[in-house]
Amino acid sequence: SSGINAEWPLRPGGLPIRRMFVVSVSLYFIYMGVCTVTPILNSGLHSELSSSFSGHAKVFPGRFGVHLDPELYRFIFGLIEIVAGALIIIGESVWAVYSVWALLTMQAFLCLSLYSQGESTKCIPNLVALNLIGVLAGGSHGQHHKID
Repeated sequence: SSGINAEWPLRPGGLPIRRMFVVSVSLYFIYMGVCTVTPILNSGLHSELSSSFSGHAKVFPGRFGVHLDPELYRFIFGLIEIVAGALIIIGESVWAVYSVWALLTMQAFLCLSLYSQGESTKCIPNLVALNLIGVLAGGSHGQHHKID
């Protein structure tokens, strides 16, 4: 049959080190998503993230004339991080692959947004996250999809 099969590092019998890496990176994004949405885990980080989203909303979509409430933007962003991180942990699904690419795109956007706001030193955690998610994007053999 022809189609796309997800080649995912979480399949049964996979390397436990690889699985621990994938779960750790995914938990990082779930944690950051929860901190973005609510102060329940880390109120200091939540307040810092809340203040940064007013600047992010000005960069995109603000530069295109679309004005979005920074609080709504922050909530949607955090919710996507939580859902994407959970889908990566679940694995064995094309949705996990889409989640990796969504997180990759989001981290690249955050880096560009912070850089364009003159906050280049705040890009470091996002660059680390971008690199970690890039490793996930490579899959277990350097690719996520095999086309039959």
